[in-house]
Amino acid sequence: MSGATLRLILLRFAVTRLVLFGVASAALIQLPVDPIESQTFHLPTQPHPVLEAWARYDACWFLTIAQHGYRDPIAGGEDMRAAFFPLFPSMVAGLTPVVRHPMIAGLLISNACYLLFVLLLWMLVERDWGERVAHAAVWTYLLFPSAFFLSGVYSESVLLVTTTGALLMARRARWLAAGLLVALATLTRPLGIVAIVPVLAEYTAWRRSGTPDAPPRLASVIAPVAAAAAAYVVLAWIVFGSPLAVVDMQASVRGGFSAPWQPFVDMWRSGPRLHTFNNSMIDAVLALAALASLPVLFATLPLGYACYALVVILVPVSQSLMSFNRLLLPSFPHAILLARAMDRPWVASTLYPLFSVGQAVWMAAFATWHWVA
Repeated sequence: MSGATLRLILLRFAVTRLVLFGVASAALIQLPVDPIESQTFHLPTQPHPVLEAWARYDACWFLTIAQHGYRDPIAGGEDMRAAFFPLFPSMVAGLTPVVRHPMIAGLLISNACYLLFVLLLWMLVERDWGERVAHAAVWTYLLFPSAFFLSGVYSESVLLVTTTGALLMARRARWLAAGLLVALATLTRPLGIVAIVPVLAEYTAWRRSGTPDAPPRLASVIAPVAAAAAAYVVLAWIVFGSPLAVVDMQASVRGGFSAPWQPFVDMWRSGPRLHTFNNSMIDAVLALAALASLPVLFATLPLGYACYALVVILVPVSQSLMSFNRLLLPSFPHAILLARAMDRPWVASTLYPLFSVGQAVWMAAFATWHWVA
């Protein structure tokens, strides 16, 4: 990556974040807060609108874990801490003594990981599809309507930077580094372990390229991931009394697994609305588009990318459409596919303004406790 490219990506990131944070603060000051949603579990009022605008939904749980861990009693309704993996709140807890405020720590970590992710994504995409597609992929992740979550106190940005970092290390045959990064992804979100799929695909291609077989190198990928998964299972067993506590909590929130078409049927029976908790037409359209594009992914992208996207999309869709706009974000192969379509000027000139407006509207809705994800 040249110095000019680095400066350009940094400028784009800085400008879009300044606009986004400005929209969040203005919305909180000027628009009414949803009186029902705002009564759900939330943090104490933050000292500034810039911080208060992000103290919503899952961010409250991440910061509660960062401050109180998994065992300390908390006030409120159902304790949902079992649904949240430990890496991100542990990072927030570690930085809080330095910056003196957990919300600031969370925002700094998320945005640092977000920035690093788009830089890694550019390098990953440029290697196979050239600079124009790489820049389009970065723009897609900066402007996509639900991408504001990557700047919030959510763990998606940590998952994306560890996943793309692992894949980039695998492309460079640095297998231990790749394994360690997949291990971190495993500790970030329930589907983080799926990051091993494209890494193992790269390992298979590396072997087939004529490189002598080296079992210890494969072990250096698998061993850290297995250790991270085992560590979380033990943690869940000790803290929650069940090694499958996250599965049980996800089922209680999102429902059990079913055929991937069942959530669409349920949405229709419940009465579809433009966007709400669990019968959102927007989430349904995004899910249908993501599913419909899977054959194109398998036809045009590396097999490991396509298999990764398949799992990332199919698992949430097999439970519920709830929050799909956010759960789609880890599927960077879909963003690459979209970025390749952006090579057509009319596509880019149509979608970029729509994405920008959509993100501003959703950020304002999120800041005012109107359900987004």
